[in-house]
Amino acid sequence: MPSPRPTAHRVVVGILLRNFRERAGLTPTQVAGRFGWYGVGKVSKIEAGSVHIPEKELEQLLELYGVAAADLDKMREFGAEARKRTAAGRSPSWSETYEVLESRAAEIKAYQESIMHGLVQTEDYARSLLSMSLTTSPAEVGHAVRVRLLRQQSLTSDASRNFWFVAAEPVLHRLVGGSSVLRGQLERLRELTDLPNVTFQVIPLDRREHVALGTPFTLLRLAIPSFTFAYLEGLTDAYHLDRPPATDIYSLAFDRLRAVALDERGSVKLLERRIRELN
Repeated sequence: MPSPRPTAHRVVVGILLRNFRERAGLTPTQVAGRFGWYGVGKVSKIEAGSVHIPEKELEQLLELYGVAAADLDKMREFGAEARKRTAAGRSPSWSETYEVLESRAAEIKAYQESIMHGLVQTEDYARSLLSMSLTTSPAEVGHAVRVRLLRQQSLTSDASRNFWFVAAEPVLHRLVGGSSVLRGQLERLRELTDLPNVTFQVIPLDRREHVALGTPFTLLRLAIPSFTFAYLEGLTDAYHLDRPPATDIYSLAFDRLRAVALDERGSVKLLERRIRELN
């Protein structure tokens, strides 16, 4: 899979460093004073991912924040990626930041209300959606589809990466690309439900209201370093929430979604019934 641009890794490094600083109970002013930096501007820019951070300064910050030994190698790896110099990529920076987080996540939990999650989409289904995008030009659709399909390889190649997908029932009915494309998509999803690291559940329409109605989201949990991110996507940008209480609320919401949904067996039966209806 093509690596996201260094700028995306720089954003992720900044997010993680800010969290490490806050866990250490330090303010930006204290950090700037420790290293003799003028004002707090440099700390803010590093944490926003807007400036390059040399290897030496990264090491100093990791030491100051008391980052656990188990997390040091991963942070150095992120830092090395952020320092690379490559040609600019074609994806919006917010989507590339998500790709970095997704590729490093040990656990992914997603809730969708009207379309399939990107990690399970077929080529035809993804192409139908991306061809309607207001931020992806027609010339870039083919590239975007290929990147999306490459991202999916982690589901089948790495059984340790767990993926929970909760879908509202309309996801199984929206005719993205037409009935034949949707049927192929549902058949692909059915195949994925047999994987030990994939869990699929459906919330039937008759379950009425629930805690996340109208709010599709994805939870990404990094094991090393240990952080949870809640990701919400719009038409032109996205939000990466990385601190309690927001992440705690989304984690609780997902648990409640799983509780209100059909169990795995019932969800697969509903999925199979919908596939038969499209034949």
